[in-house]
Amino acid sequence: MDQLPTDQQEALRKKNTERLRLMAARTGDVEDDELETMDRTALLEVVAKDIAFRRGQASRWKSGKSDQVREMELQLELKRMELESKKIEKEAELENKRIELQNERGKGKTGARATVSRGR
Repeated sequence: MDQLPTDQQEALRKKNTERLRLMAARTGDVEDDELETMDRTALLEVVAKDIAFRRGQASRWKSGKSDQVREMELQLELKRMELESKKIEKEAELENKRIELQNERGKGKTGARATVSRGR
């Protein structure tokens, strides 16, 4: 019982013996014939241990779950960063091609103007 918070201990103490037997039976730790002979104190201990165990399992599950979620968030952030980096590289390539095209057009126009100027 000491593993549980005081309010839970009180709540268990207030339950009638038959209710404690039902709760102890659900744990699966005690045989039915043994349940019939157990006193109230023993029933309280079985139920309290089960509650503490389940609470511990839930805490481990939650912390494990949050670790999994955090890992997924980190992987997602890494993927976003990779995509952003690729996007920046592609934009730089496109900008370089645009500049090359402008330079080629500029050379072509300059050459055409020179020819036209000579023709006059």
